[in-house]
Amino acid sequence: MLNKNSESGRSLLSMCAADAQQFSSAVYNRGTQARKLQAGAAQSGRSMIEMLGVLAIIGVLSVGGIAGYSKAMMQYKINKSVDQITQIVANIRTLYSGQKGYTGLDCYGNGSCSTGHNGGKILKKAHAVPDEMWNTDGTTMENPFGGDVDIATTGKKGNDEKGFSVRFKGVPEEACMALATYDWGSGSSSGLLAVSVNYGTASGFDSAYSVGCTGSSATGSAVACPNGATVSVPMPVSIAATACQEGDNNEFMLQFY
Repeated sequence: MLNKNSESGRSLLSMCAADAQQFSSAVYNRGTQARKLQAGAAQSGRSMIEMLGVLAIIGVLSVGGIAGYSKAMMQYKINKSVDQITQIVANIRTLYSGQKGYTGLDCYGNGSCSTGHNGGKILKKAHAVPDEMWNTDGTTMENPFGGDVDIATTGKKGNDEKGFSVRFKGVPEEACMALATYDWGSGSSSGLLAVSVNYGTASGFDSAYSVGCTGSSATGSAVACPNGATVSVPMPVSIAATACQEGDNNEFMLQFY
């Protein structure tokens, strides 16, 4: 038996203690590394989940932002259309206030403002139409939705060219409903003769003279008249919704005298 008090015994015990301490340190270090790896993996997992959550929130906000922007732009264009039509009507009536009618006012979006009609020159020279509505060629007009604008003479009570019309083409369904249901002037002093949607197919409306305008409604077309017996101004929402079913190709028109 080894005597612990002997020189060799003490030496052996010292060696064993050193080995034991070294072994314990190695085990501790490996355990620490393992715990760090586990903590790192958990942290990485949380980071990935957090990142996915952030991306999801960004996606929701982006979709909501795009929808909100589209809605705001549509409302802006509707308001712009109301402003433009109001300016055009007021300017034309002022321009022709000393005349017996609106002779020579015809100006169509297909380019005929410069071919056989002087209406475009008159409107442009007098700034009766906002400058922003004229295309770069200076002979055609464009509404806020990118569609053509027609301005033409009509009649009142059987007399040619005693009235005029303003027509916006290429109007989206939502804007068509908003414009059709707007109160453009229900009183006789406003000079309003009729409000129409896709008027070419409407019935109950004399296209030449606005005589006997009582209003009418059908799928894809409608006419509203001040104090109209059938459809009055402003056009009811239900009738406007039925008339404005042409997607982005509705034609909205106002007639005044």
